[in-house]
Parts: sequence; C-alpha cells; structure tokens
Amino acid sequence: MADIIMPKMGDAMTEGKVVRWYKKSGDAVKKGEPLLEIETDKVNLDLEAEQDGTLGDVAAAEGQMVEVGGVLATILGEGEKAAPRRRDAAEPAGEDASAPSRRAIDKKDSIKKSTGEYAEAIDMKAPRIDRTAAASSAAAPKDDGGRKRSSPLARKMAREMGVSLEQVKGSGPSGRIVASDIKNFQPAAPVPQKAKAPTLPPIQKLETKEIPLTAMRRTIAKRLAESTGPIPHFYLTADYDVTNLLSLREQINEIEGIKTSVNDFIVRAAALALRHHPNVNASWGDEAITQHGEIHIGIAVSTPEGLITPVVRDADQKSVTEISNEVRSLADKAKNRKLTPNDYQGSTFTISNLGAWGIEQFTAIINPPNVAILAIGAASAQPVVIDRQVVIRDRMKVTMSCDHRVVDGALGAEFLRTLRSYLEQPVRLVI
Repeated sequence: MADIIMPKMGDAMTEGKVVRWYKKSGDAVKKGEPLLEIETDKVNLDLEAEQDGTLGDVAAAEGQMVEVGGVLATILGEGEKAAPRRRDAAEPAGEDASAPSRRAIDKKDSIKKSTGEYAEAIDMKAPRIDRTAAASSAAAPKDDGGRKRSSPLARKMAREMGVSLEQVKGSGPSGRIVASDIKNFQPAAPVPQKAKAPTLPPIQKLETKEIPLTAMRRTIAKRLAESTGPIPHFYLTADYDVTNLLSLREQINEIEGIKTSVNDFIVRAAALALRHHPNVNASWGDEAITQHGEIHIGIAVSTPEGLITPVVRDADQKSVTEISNEVRSLADKAKNRKLTPNDYQGSTFTISNLGAWGIEQFTAIINPPNVAILAIGAASAQPVVIDRQVVIRDRMKVTMSCDHRVVDGALGAEFLRTLRSYLEQPVRLVI
C-alpha cells in the first residue's frame, strides 16, 4: 500500500488544491500513469502513480485544499484491502503536538526564502511612444519606362538642393524637368495623420458573484502583507535619456533578425550595475544580511490568474539576445502554468515594467527576500534642453523601491547613477 500525498513544490508552499481526478476508487492504475491534477501557488501539475495496483479510498475531493503532506488517496497492491483511514485528508502526515511550532518555523523560513509573485506585471516590453507621425507625399508618375526625363543642369541642381526628381513635375517638352522646375520646386507639406482613437475594453456583464480564491491568489495576498508591513520602504526616481538605447535596439533587431524588447536591455543593465553594488544584491535576515555571489533577476509577469516572477539566472553573464530568448520562454511557461520551482525561486533583484500600458511612473512593492525592486515606466519623446537648445529626446522614468534596513538613500542613488551609465551609454551592454 502506498499513500499519494500533497507534495511541497517550493519553500513557501503550505497547501495545494485538488483540481480533478483522472481515476476513481477501485480503478486499476499503472506506475507512471497520471492520477490527478493539483494546483499550487505557482503551477498546475499531474501527480503520477508510483506503483501498479488499484486506487483505494480517495480522501480529497475535487476543489478541496489539502496541506502539504496530506494524504490524497492510496494505491493498493495485489490482494491488499483499504485500511481504516489514519488521518484526515487535509491533515499533514506525521502531525503531532509539536506541529504548530514547526509551522511557525516554516512560515518564518518562507518569508526569508520565497520570491513571491506580487510584483507589478509586465508584458516583457517597453515601447517607444511616438507622438508625431507624418505621411510621405506621393511620388509623381513616371514616364519613359519608369525614368523621368530631365536636363543635365536640372539634375545637378537637384543634387545640390537635395531634391528628389521623382517629386518634381516637369514643364519642358514631354514633361521634361528643366532647371526652372527645380528652382521653383516647393515640397508638399506633410499631411498630418489623425490621432487614432483609443480603444476601450469590451463591456462586461455585471453580476454579483463570489470568486473562489486560487492558490496563486492566496499566496499573492499573503506575500503582499509580508512585504508592505515588515519592510520599511522608501523610493528613488530617476529620469534617463534612452535615445541611444532605442537606436541600438533597432540596429540589433535589424542585424540579428530578432525582436528584443527594451526590458531585455534593462535586465542586463541592472545585472551589470549590481556587480558594482553588491549591497543591493542582498537579502535581509533576522541574524545577518546576505550578499549573494550570483545575480538572478526576477521579472514580474502577468498571467490570467495573477502575477508571478520568473527568474533569469546569472543575468550578468548573458547577452541581451540570450536574455531576450530566456525571458520569452519563461513568460510563455508562466502564462501556461508550466513553471517549475527552479524557474521562479531564488531571485536576488526584481524588475517590474508597466511601460507597455503607457504608465509613465509608478512604485512597486519589494519582493522579499530581495531588498530592492526597479519599476520601469514607458519611454517617450520629450522636449529637453541640451547646450541651451530645445531638442527632442526619448526619456524614461525608473523608480527603485528600497528596503531601508539594508539600502540607504546614498547607496540607492549610487546604484541608479551606475544604471544610468549603462542605459545612456548602451554600447557598454554589448562589449
């Protein structure tokens, strides 16, 4: 006889939910065959039979929450009969009088170790907001097999004045372009495009109803309370010039034939900046502050059921294109609830990006046990003064939430200054 128990899929997991049973009591089962689907705070997964036999009494019904270690059912070997149930389905195996203290210790450990998934979401991109657009004027019709006729002097004047012959209407014989046509040419004024009206989400049918809490939503609520209560937050905001960064991104995408996001560059820039400031790449503990020897960047991702933070490990040792491919893969796994504990645990720093929603600036909640989180706004064209001249540059605001127990104002400001060097001189990211 073998018990099927609720597994522990992460340091912070205390219970799971039975989603559905694939077998019913009395059914024959084979080793490795899926028996039921469970939902944890991060993923859905199937539990498989560990031996051949017959499914005995099912102790946990579909929709029931069961604590880690709780018995879900039993598998009976040949000739075995179901024994009287030894404990309640939601009661963990090995429960005794000392269990409350053990649970308190587990809770304390989970505060230190779990990454959580309450950080603000991103959609893995921060698009440039182009506030001006113009339609190019239509080229004049061609003749003589597609080539416009013109005099040598007209061609010389056109080159010197930067005029395209395709835009000039000739007044000479058979429409030939002559010097006077170039001299009197006036470019057509660009026709402004009408601003595209913002689209609204579909209207939903309003009704009063109760929505049962999923394991993920329970964990989000718990972790929020653990962060905003015990952790003394303070916030630092910086405004970066990302004109060169956006240009570099366009060139890399064109040369490599890929589609990187601004966020991919920010992940690498933050990872490299953390090399200079190991106090920010740290965790708070009751007895000591831990500075980590590796840089693992958590990235907040929105899913239909809530927010989760998959982790790019050793981000400082990966190129922008490698980070881009990994982030895209992790985001797909997150949205399909296919992440493993190794995919979402162990971050040392977190990035949250709402630029895709046009949010210019916001503050994020620290993702314990990290001591800082970086909130990224949208990049947009702005008038700025450079050398006493007003020019248009692409600007982006970032806000870092800091745990004041570890990161003070000066240290946070120094980190943001280092990050500025990487983002405003982005060639540092590729050499």
